[in-house]
Amino acid sequence: MRSSLKKGYKWMIGALIFTGMLGMASCGSKVEGASESVLTIEKDGTVRANLVEDFMEGYYDKEELQQAILEQAASYNRNAGSGSITVEKVEAKEDSVMVQMTYAGVQDYASFNHAVFFVGTAKEALEAGFDLNVVLSGVKDTSETVGESDILAMEKSMILITNINDGITVNGKALYISDNVMAAPNAKTIWYSGDENGLAYVIYQ
Repeated sequence: MRSSLKKGYKWMIGALIFTGMLGMASCGSKVEGASESVLTIEKDGTVRANLVEDFMEGYYDKEELQQAILEQAASYNRNAGSGSITVEKVEAKEDSVMVQMTYAGVQDYASFNHAVFFVGTAKEALEAGFDLNVVLSGVKDTSETVGESDILAMEKSMILITNINDGITVNGKALYISDNVMAAPNAKTIWYSGDENGLAYVIYQ
C-alpha cells in the first residue's frame, strides 16, 4: 500500500484504507446531507455494515483492497475470536467501492473501528459509564422532551449512544433523539450530525 492510515476515520474501512485511495461518500440517502453508508443492528444483536465510498480510479485495484480488508478482519478475529467479523463482499465500480461486512455485535464494530457504539438499556448505559444527563426531543413531536430520570424509567426501550457518522438502522423506531441527530421519515434510520468529539443519543423501541 502506498501511504499511511487515515487518522480518526470513523468508517469500518478507516482501519484499512489509505490516504488518497478513498474519499468521503456523496450524499445519496433519503435525508439530505446524510451518508449513504448504513449499519443495521439486527434483532439478534449482529451488525451488518453496507459501506459506500468514492475513490480515485487508478490508486488501487479490487484485489488489493479486498486482500487488505480480509487481512485486517482475520487479524481481529485471531484476537477476538473466530467469527467476530465476516467480510461478505468487496465491489469496486467506476467511481465508488462498496464493502459489506457482518459483525457479531456492536462491541466488535466499536473495537475494530475505534468508535463509540453502545446499544443496551439505559441502566446498562449508566453502568457502562455513559452520562445520561442529557435532554432528548421526540421524533414525532420535537416539543416533547425527556431527561435522565425519564430515560432511566423507559425500561422497555433501548438506547443507542455513538459517534459514528454513517446511517444506523435500529431494530425498531427512534422515539427520542439528541439535537445532533437526524432521523429518516420512517424513524428507523438515524444519522449523527455533530462533531467527532460529541455523542449521539437515540431512544428506540
